[in-house]
Amino acid sequence: MDDDDLLNLDTSQYDFPNVLWHTLPPKEMAIKTTAMLLIGVSGITFNSIILIILIKNRWLWNASNYLIGNLAFVDLITLIFCPWFMLVRDFYQNFVLQNFGCQFEGFMQATLLLASVGAVMLVSYDRLAAAALTQDARITKPYVPRLIAATWFVSIALSLPWIIKREYKERQWKNHLEKFCVEDPNVLGIYWHFTLSMLVWIPLGLMVITYGTIMWKLEWSARKLSARGGGLAVAKAKRKAMRISALVLLVAVICRIPYTVLVYWRDRLSLEINAVRGGYDALWFAANYLMYVDCAINPLIYGFTNYRFRKAMDRTPGVAIFKFGSWCCVCSMCKRNPEIPVEQTSEKIFVIETTPKPNKKLVHVLKNFLHIKKDTLEVSVKADEVTKPTKMTPVKPEN
Repeated sequence: MDDDDLLNLDTSQYDFPNVLWHTLPPKEMAIKTTAMLLIGVSGITFNSIILIILIKNRWLWNASNYLIGNLAFVDLITLIFCPWFMLVRDFYQNFVLQNFGCQFEGFMQATLLLASVGAVMLVSYDRLAAAALTQDARITKPYVPRLIAATWFVSIALSLPWIIKREYKERQWKNHLEKFCVEDPNVLGIYWHFTLSMLVWIPLGLMVITYGTIMWKLEWSARKLSARGGGLAVAKAKRKAMRISALVLLVAVICRIPYTVLVYWRDRLSLEINAVRGGYDALWFAANYLMYVDCAINPLIYGFTNYRFRKAMDRTPGVAIFKFGSWCCVCSMCKRNPEIPVEQTSEKIFVIETTPKPNKKLVHVLKNFLHIKKDTLEVSVKADEVTKPTKMTPVKPEN
């Protein structure tokens, strides 16, 4: 039987050739629903907290935090809508979302996931510009709305094939009314690989470049200051940045690589009945689930690790009662680095001795600041383009 005969086949004269199961077993449905509720509720909560503290704290209104807020908004919308469409598709053998769901569900999911990638790329570039580029290369507040709007426009435009090249169909068999959503393989077959590049390879590559450059910059600064007998603050910042960078890359790899495997496996499926059941079916659920896990973890990485955000959490009404900012500091408090012995540090601590109460006039302020005893170490302080000597006593800190 050739292809034309298959297209003109009267299926109502034949039994449905597949195994009829209609819905998944209740136990499997309960497990998947619980897993999705866990990540959905936690992700919605974390992203909502980021948006609430941004809205209620004007001192956080800068370009960098606007970009983090955009990422939280995209992830919030994604976790509100997309997981439940995915569960409905997974629970039923037929495509019960029908025509609207066939076109809108794929378009919405692709738009939001691409917008999330765009938001992550903007945040990554902003951190790169702050750490390694010049001030002129940083994103300023007037340009933030334009860049956010551009990422949304591009995401919507790139997701249009899900509306144009998908179609809902019904086919009557002798014992079953089949309902399914079919794709145009000539277009969406190629588009799947394009989507894969946008969702996995491009953001992963950008993250490696961004955080690799930041690590290189911090390493260079630490070595340069170490040669001068200092650099402990930079070394500490480098260790913290390395931990955050490793966490960002690890989460990105774990949450996005399974989607890569899914797409390549999909291209190699044989045209047989039940080809998408079993292992492929499990991977489809896991790959999509991990993409939503990424949306729930993003606010923890980009918001809860930020000192200013944690500070605002304990001051914002409605959020302060949970003490999220204090919880985020527990691990760092328990893992404080031991104090460095005095003999192993090359830095010196200076204190000003017998400093009188300062006067409001500038000339008196300078006199008060320069009022030091004799027999001390001489350094210089620059004020009003005139270098004046001052004396400060090195104090050896006690263990």
